[in-house]
Amino acid sequence: MPPYTSTPASTKTRKEQEKLLRPRVINGKQTYVKFLPQDDLEAIHPVYLTDPANFKPRRHRRGDMLEWGIVELDMSVQLSMMEKIRLRMKQDSAMAKCMYHGQLQPQVQFIQGLMELKKAKIKAARDSQRELRDFVLTIRLRSTESASCTKSLMSRRIKVAGATKLSVFQDKILAPALGWTRNYHGYLFVDDNDGSQYGPDGGSHIDLMFLKDNGHTYLDDHEFSLADILPEPNPTKPAFHYIYDLGDYWFHDIYVDEILPASDSDGKVTLLAGTGACPREDGQGFRRWNEYIASPLTTAKHAEIANAMNYCEDPEVRRLGARWRFDPLAFDLAAARKRISDALASPASVPSGPKKAVVGDPFAFARRRAGADGDSAPKGTHRTVVPLSDAGFNGGKTSGALAGAFQTEVVRDRRDKRASALCACCGKPITEPRMCSACKKVYYCDRVCQTTHWKKEHKRQCTARTAAAQSTLVK
Repeated sequence: MPPYTSTPASTKTRKEQEKLLRPRVINGKQTYVKFLPQDDLEAIHPVYLTDPANFKPRRHRRGDMLEWGIVELDMSVQLSMMEKIRLRMKQDSAMAKCMYHGQLQPQVQFIQGLMELKKAKIKAARDSQRELRDFVLTIRLRSTESASCTKSLMSRRIKVAGATKLSVFQDKILAPALGWTRNYHGYLFVDDNDGSQYGPDGGSHIDLMFLKDNGHTYLDDHEFSLADILPEPNPTKPAFHYIYDLGDYWFHDIYVDEILPASDSDGKVTLLAGTGACPREDGQGFRRWNEYIASPLTTAKHAEIANAMNYCEDPEVRRLGARWRFDPLAFDLAAARKRISDALASPASVPSGPKKAVVGDPFAFARRRAGADGDSAPKGTHRTVVPLSDAGFNGGKTSGALAGAFQTEVVRDRRDKRASALCACCGKPITEPRMCSACKKVYYCDRVCQTTHWKKEHKRQCTARTAAAQSTLVK
């Protein structure tokens, strides 16, 4: 078998690439993915050698359907720690070889087959009448790793139009309602029926580095509406899972409580109710949170975890042993509704330019990101730079290594794409192109919403935008 060539993939001709890649025959049967020479099949789960059309998803040992229903390590086989490390090293080596030769990993090739089948299934079942109906959803932050767990300190109940695109739902409704920061961490929506995954198109969030441990790849959530993917109501069984921050792994269950008749649906976003506070970003994650809420408030264990999760107001306060102020049971409905309202009135996030903390010169960071192009922000966007203490990052506390740091993010200049736009006032999906005639940055579903939003806040926002545009023209 020929050894790997040392020529980088970028310098190979197409014919050389075709020679390098070869299908493999396993037990007399040709596989449905391509391999590279010297691939070690021990690093490839046998399921990836089968026909995606015949694949049957399996549930995770916790009871959830995750990661396309592919359980890579059979938990009935007890592997020693050294065996697990050896297998992971082989998997990482195979991944590196694929990247070097410009070839998709066999796992990703197989899942792409599942993705095409899923898209065809959704397209065949698409019902335009379903998009005219409102969905009442309950979202709960999982308190344990078991799928049978119904306990949750944090929950939100939301009414939203079925025509809302999944990406916009996450960015402008779900994340603000829960209390997570928009466009800071990556996320996945996972169908509990077959494990299919949906995520941000072109996302460059730092925690997406863990995607190889979370199903390898996902469908573009811009392409699908809630009506496309959500099943019929079942308040006792989660229809979907929402995983926020693939590093900390905040695991939420999404229940479909009710689908209103079209005659009773107005398409407006409404946060109906909620309980519990949102954990702090970068707070050591899901499992540490479980320890935090399980430990009695007055114990030293609770104080220890609170300190570790950065729930104290200040390091000096922690040193003095003063009480922290984070209350996991607190919930402010008005504040949550205000976050949604602010998100609806703002441009959609740019997943390719998420929020990042930068220590040092933020403009040098932007230049490094830009490279030879001179501008790291895509056309129609610009990069913002604000002091981290003003950005609300971890409550505005920037002591230690982050003292004096900045937050940078790519922000959209243009209005949202009409196909996924929501009314800036009520959150209803746009069907007719009505927008502010001055700034041309926001959409409205009707004149009533436009007038209401103008009086409420857009008059101030629009004046600033128009003045900024005019000053740019003068220059």
